[in-house]
Amino acid sequence: MHVVLPERFHRSSLYGHIPIPQPHSRRPRVATVPARALTMAEQPQQQPEMAAQQWEGAAEARLPSTAAAAAWPHVASFCALHRYLPGIDVCERVAGDDGVPGCVRYVASRPAPPPAEEGDGQQAAAGVETWAREELLEMDGARRRLVYSVVGSNLGFGRYVATMTVVDDDEGVNTPAPETVPAAAAGCKLVWSFECEPVQGWTRDGLLGYLETSVKGMAERIEEAAATAAAAIAVQDAPAACS
Repeated sequence: MHVVLPERFHRSSLYGHIPIPQPHSRRPRVATVPARALTMAEQPQQQPEMAAQQWEGAAEARLPSTAAAAAWPHVASFCALHRYLPGIDVCERVAGDDGVPGCVRYVASRPAPPPAEEGDGQQAAAGVETWAREELLEMDGARRRLVYSVVGSNLGFGRYVATMTVVDDDEGVNTPAPETVPAAAAGCKLVWSFECEPVQGWTRDGLLGYLETSVKGMAERIEEAAATAAAAIAVQDAPAACS
């Protein structure tokens, strides 16, 4: 049996018959408008304050009973920040060698959970851990200065470069450390300076205020550590002095 298909169809396929356009049918032409590039005024623009603004500042604290030479080794321990900076619970080396430019440390704060309500019987969950990865860019023992940058965080930081410097009371920040420390130079100063892009969720004054509080707490802990180290050395030297 021979079946003749209508003219509007030809061969079968897996998806059914494919229609053939009728010879006299024409699709109406649709006028097209060529795409045009957005003008500068129409293109999305960055907030001018965020694009052009840069924050800079410095916080400092005195160590009245510790010379710079005694304070510097504690600051230079790049991966021991948790010993000296209040609020830092973790400081671990994740890349490179400690104290060598290229070294990366992971620092984090782990907020304690709030106390459970009386009679609840359940411990509340701890707060969100805040963290940053920081890369050592420069370690200058002659000037007692180190420079580092934030290379990742959950704190909203973009570009952030900070410098920590330890100077005797009669020295400038960029003055090379003397080979010998004068007897009168009993104290020193810890300077923490920074330059960065605006940080999400912060103001410049808020960031500077945090650094001022942090550097004071750091100075206190370094003084305690330096005094403990000096006492230990004195105990070791005592038998030799008596002999």
